[in-house]
Amino acid sequence: MKTKDVETDVGSTDLASHILAVTEQLKRERKFAAAHGYVSALHSFQDFAGGRGIPLPVDEVFTPMRLKAYEEWLMQKKKRPLKVNSVTSYMSSLRAVYNRWMPVGTPGHNPQLFAGVHTRVVSQTKRALGGWQMEKLLRAENDDLTREERRALAYFRLMFLCRGIPFIDLVHLRRQDLQGEYLVYLRHKTQKPMRVKLSPEALRLLRGLGQKTNPSSPYLLPILDAEIQDGWEQYLSYQIALRNFNRTLKQAVKRMLPGVPVSSYTARHTWATLAYHMGQSIGIISQSLGHSSIRVTETYLKPFENERIDEVNRQLIAAVKKGKWKGSMLYSIL
Repeated sequence: MKTKDVETDVGSTDLASHILAVTEQLKRERKFAAAHGYVSALHSFQDFAGGRGIPLPVDEVFTPMRLKAYEEWLMQKKKRPLKVNSVTSYMSSLRAVYNRWMPVGTPGHNPQLFAGVHTRVVSQTKRALGGWQMEKLLRAENDDLTREERRALAYFRLMFLCRGIPFIDLVHLRRQDLQGEYLVYLRHKTQKPMRVKLSPEALRLLRGLGQKTNPSSPYLLPILDAEIQDGWEQYLSYQIALRNFNRTLKQAVKRMLPGVPVSSYTARHTWATLAYHMGQSIGIISQSLGHSSIRVTETYLKPFENERIDEVNRQLIAAVKKGKWKGSMLYSIL
C-alpha cells in the first residue's frame, strides 16, 4: 500500500493510528530518523493530552489553538521545560504529519496552521569549546577516569582530530574505510564522499580503539553490534549508543571542565568555530565538514559572528588610538 493511501484511510480518525501507519511506511523506506521523530512527537502530544490511551481525532489536534497550547506546555513543563529548538523538533514533526494527512494544495489545507508556533531552528546556544578548553581535553591525563569515561573521551578526541567527524559517521566506519593514513567514507546523512588525512595522533587513537572490535565485525570500532541486521533495530541500537556516549562523555568532561556542557555535537562545532576564528573561509570549512551547502555551515557559525565583529571593532578602536591610521586606510589590524 502506498503511503498516500495509508494517510487517506487512517488520517481522518485518530492521530496515533495515523502516525503509526505512516511510520511503518517510513521504516520500509529506511527513513528511520523521520519515523523516530514522528513517534517521539506522538508520545509527547499524548502526554500533553492526558495519556497514551486517550483518543486524539486528527481534525481536533491540528488547530492553531491546540498547537499553541501544546507549545506552551512543552516550554513550561515542571520536570524539564524544553528549549526553543527542542520545541521546534516536535512541531516540525507534527507539521510533517499534518502535511501527509492534508497535503499542500488540497482543499482544507491550512498553510498558516503552524505560523504561531516554533518551526525553525534558532542559533542561540554555543556548542563549541574554546581553544584552551579543547587543548586541555586533548592533553588531559585520564588516571582519575573510569574505563568507560576514558573510552568516551578517546572517541571525542578522535572526532575532533578527524575534522569534527559526526558520531553517526564514526560508529558506522567500516574496516575498508581506513586506507593507510586516510579515512575514506560516505557521510551517513548526505552520502557525500569524504577523504580525511589522519594525523599520527588520530591514527594511534583509531588503531588503539579498534583493537577491541570483534574480528568478525565489519565495523572499524567496537560500538555497534554487527549481528543486528534489521534496519529499524540497527537505528535503535545506534540511538542507545549515542545516549550512552553523551552521558559518559559529560561525566568525563565534568571532572576537567566543571560546568562546561558537551555532547556528541561539541567536537564538530569546536572544529568548525576554531577554524573560523583562524580565518579559514566558510567555503573551506563547509567542504571539510562535508556539509550539503554553505548555508548549513553558516548556521553552525552564526552564534560566533558577533564575537568576531566585536573583536574587529576592538582592534579598529585600538589602532586609531595608537595612531595607526593613514589617510582613510586602517592597516596592521587583521
